[in-house]
Amino acid sequence: MPGRAQLLALMTLQTAAFVAIGVALWWFSGRPVGAFANLDLDGVVLGGVLAAILIAAAAAVFFGLPKLSEYLIRAQAENFSFLEKPMPFWALIWISLGAGIGEEALFRGGVQTLAGDYLGAPLAILVASGLFAVVHFAKPLVAAIIFVIGVVFGCVYWITDSLLAVMVGHALYDVFALWYVQKEMHRLDVFSGKEVSNDETITE
Repeated sequence: MPGRAQLLALMTLQTAAFVAIGVALWWFSGRPVGAFANLDLDGVVLGGVLAAILIAAAAAVFFGLPKLSEYLIRAQAENFSFLEKPMPFWALIWISLGAGIGEEALFRGGVQTLAGDYLGAPLAILVASGLFAVVHFAKPLVAAIIFVIGVVFGCVYWITDSLLAVMVGHALYDVFALWYVQKEMHRLDVFSGKEVSNDETITE
């Protein structure tokens, strides 16, 4: 496992690669590169609203269905092994920004846009969301949830035509999700395999 600095550098390079591929697919579709993502206040506000809805839905699962929540946390232990040494909050924000910008640039701005020209918007959303789920290399139930979230992002992008909105919504949601997953993984001691009751609280 690379150190924190190396890990953040690799994730930053991944974000840059995803953006480059997304912009290339956008350009290949015949659209001007300058129109790839419009920076405007409406997109930021819409992204904030989208994130609030997703966070509320996730919180309802996390706090309302503790057994399911624990299963989902444990199911992601391997993919989130980089959280074994707790990340500071600023690092979680950096990772979330990279995911929001890079993944939305690739899967919505690039894949969904180009596929939509040939398959139509509904099928393009499903294709992009399927690829979005696959690249997370998650277990089936987690992958299904990621797919549904991808469909939500795809529909918002299709309806609003705002890539910025889904980038902001994705990034803000990931900040909450990473913070909660890291906290719960250490409370449940998933990296050592120690069982911890849902009623116990984490001590730091």
